[in-house]
Amino acid sequence: MTDTDVIIVGGGPSGSTAARRLAQAGISVTLLDKAVFPRQKPCAGAIRNEVSAALDFDISGVIQRKISGLAIVSPSGIRVDCIPEDRSKPGHTIMREDFDHLLLKKAEEAGAVVQEQCKVVEVSQDSAGVTVKTEDGREIRGRFLVGADGINSIVAKQLGFYERWSSDSAMVAIEIEAEVGAEKVHEICRDPTGYDADIFFLYFGDVPHGYTWCFPKKMHLSLGICCRQDKAKNIRAAYQRWYERFADEHQIEPKIVSDSAARFPVRPSPTLMRGRTLLVGDAAGFVDSFTGEGIPYAIRSGIAAAEALTRAVEKNDTRGLQRYVELCKKNILKDLKVSDSMAKMFYKSTKNMETLCRFFRDDSYASYLIAASIGGLLPMGTVKRKLTLRMLRKRPRDAISLVR
Repeated sequence: MTDTDVIIVGGGPSGSTAARRLAQAGISVTLLDKAVFPRQKPCAGAIRNEVSAALDFDISGVIQRKISGLAIVSPSGIRVDCIPEDRSKPGHTIMREDFDHLLLKKAEEAGAVVQEQCKVVEVSQDSAGVTVKTEDGREIRGRFLVGADGINSIVAKQLGFYERWSSDSAMVAIEIEAEVGAEKVHEICRDPTGYDADIFFLYFGDVPHGYTWCFPKKMHLSLGICCRQDKAKNIRAAYQRWYERFADEHQIEPKIVSDSAARFPVRPSPTLMRGRTLLVGDAAGFVDSFTGEGIPYAIRSGIAAAEALTRAVEKNDTRGLQRYVELCKKNILKDLKVSDSMAKMFYKSTKNMETLCRFFRDDSYASYLIAASIGGLLPMGTVKRKLTLRMLRKRPRDAISLVR
């Protein structure tokens, strides 16, 4: 006997997306999360157009700003505006507490049973099903289980997917939400071409294997820093130095609304499926190691998990879960592998960062490719191939120097 077809641990974008799709397919699903929503979630808060396109409901109510492109700033201070001419598929910024809460409500509206403030302390599985025990002593039995519980996934650890994320496979971040007013946000982040939208900024050189950022919200600036955990010595001091320069340059004395930190994986889990259990989102390590972006892959993995689980439930056969692995290889892992190779080259040294930023500044097509990759307008493999060929043709010596 089971209480539900599928149990999902974690109510972030991947878990909520999977829950909604399963409920829409007529599958009984119970979603558990230890928090009460809306809950604070440290995140720069940018989403590609593909995110809103993949969701089957309107998210306009949680959008903060329309984003047309980005500016990257090299270690020496060179600014490169990367803005595609075609702005028909803009990105957006959101506040994660609002965005995640909306996704969770939509899962519940579709028929998923959502239990907040419900901490999972133990999970197990056998040939017939899965069992989840909660902190308040309850026991829930299901046919299949989804681990959507982030970098510290209890599902992954207790079921043997992995023990932990090593320091070279995770990133750490510090973020503040700085209230400066709508006019000041637009003054700092407006599209330099005059288009009615904003851009965000990535600054390189303040930390190894990472960057500082400025993302526009309605009344706030999201100002943060992230880098790979094994390179994160004195990250708070590095952030404070950058923040003081930024505040002085833009003449702001903001009201600090929040100051938080986060840690997230940047290497896919070696295993995505075990028995009757799947991992999705951050729990599966589906985060871009170049940018630290995870929301698109969370949504993709949630959709893929729902498709595979629907088959598995209908046939009561775990072999249907193999479809999830196939979809992840095709739609997620391929992109992440390319991004990781680009990150290794770009972050290899300050010299490499500077060389590439100068190339992006001097070659408009190269800067477009950067915008297309971060905005999700072109596949990562296509971007890497075109950038490599472009640089070999235009600046062969610089191209060779990147790999020395």
